[in-house]
Amino acid sequence: MKVQTQGIGGVFLEHAAAEELASKLASSGWEVQREAPVGGMRVDLIARRGEEIVFYEFKLAGASAYDGWASQLLAYQKLARQHGAAFRLIMVRPPRQMELEIDGVERMLFEFLLQHPPSEVSDIAGHTLIDEVVGVDLDSVRISGTTADVSGDASLAVTLQTGAGEEIGAELFPFAFSARLDLVAQRADEVDVLKVDLSSWYGDEPDDDNDGPTDNASSNEDRDRF
Repeated sequence: MKVQTQGIGGVFLEHAAAEELASKLASSGWEVQREAPVGGMRVDLIARRGEEIVFYEFKLAGASAYDGWASQLLAYQKLARQHGAAFRLIMVRPPRQMELEIDGVERMLFEFLLQHPPSEVSDIAGHTLIDEVVGVDLDSVRISGTTADVSGDASLAVTLQTGAGEEIGAELFPFAFSARLDLVAQRADEVDVLKVDLSSWYGDEPDDDNDGPTDNASSNEDRDRF
């Protein structure tokens, strides 16, 4: 997947990152395929080893303003599930920026948000199931002893259900956050979700003048159901 607004340089960085990962996976015994056509879409990288399959998509950090990118990532996630594969979103940073990385941060955020889902997300359906946190992009890390205070952006993959448990759909919501991590216990002690982008659910320009949920309900029915 190539973000259309990032320019030639960004496409090159994504390509280079995919090639580097493909080489590492191949040396570890994985069968890799680049730019693989699957179901009418093109996956940046597919890795297979035994019965395990992983779909990888690469995205330039800071390019999340591209209209529709969250919906596009959701389509790739759905495609991976249809083929029994895991989905991994790889954030690519320009080489002039210092990389900030903490092992297990996606899992720590996921485990915290599973117990404490953002109200903006939990309130949009009868039941909101937190599936995973993907694409963590840290822009600030401060470590003191065994504690790390971090901030950045990520995406929250959720499954939405009615109050009766009927599945409505699946969504991928980008969000900004700050968190305090216990590096020894490998857990998030605090997570403050600063902003959640719900535009893929409500649409980019919700009609605030409407009296009730009628338009939202009808627009939700028009969207693809998973």
